[in-house]
Amino acid sequence: MSSQIMNYMRSEEELTAASSSHAGAIMAESLLGTWVNTNAATRGILRVALTASGHETKLRVFANCAPDPCDWGEVKVGVFASDVNSNEAMAWNAFYDFGFMETHLQSHIRQGVLIIAKFDRFKDDSGRSNYFSKEFFYRV
Repeated sequence: MSSQIMNYMRSEEELTAASSSHAGAIMAESLLGTWVNTNAATRGILRVALTASGHETKLRVFANCAPDPCDWGEVKVGVFASDVNSNEAMAWNAFYDFGFMETHLQSHIRQGVLIIAKFDRFKDDSGRSNYFSKEFFYRV
């Protein structure tokens, strides 16, 4: 094994003069707005709202609870472009810690649909299984 320090994992990630000229903040505009679940009968996330505040992108999740939706509160999200030379956001991730459970959200846009993958891990020794779910959203 070489003792060389790695600066990239794939050849297209190698920093060159051309790629450094594209460097800058990822533009989150394509992600912003209110997104509603395509499944009106979902037992999970009803809608999400993404907003920009300065250089930060923030997320607020509303989940299905009775009688009113549960507001998970606002968290910062990490935004991601499609490759190292792009400045347009097409994905985000976020983390919520509810004490008894933590939820990791990963999302990307495909053909105008926001796809959210949700990873739930219980921390309360209740014996409940950690689980994964995926839901689809349209922008209103």
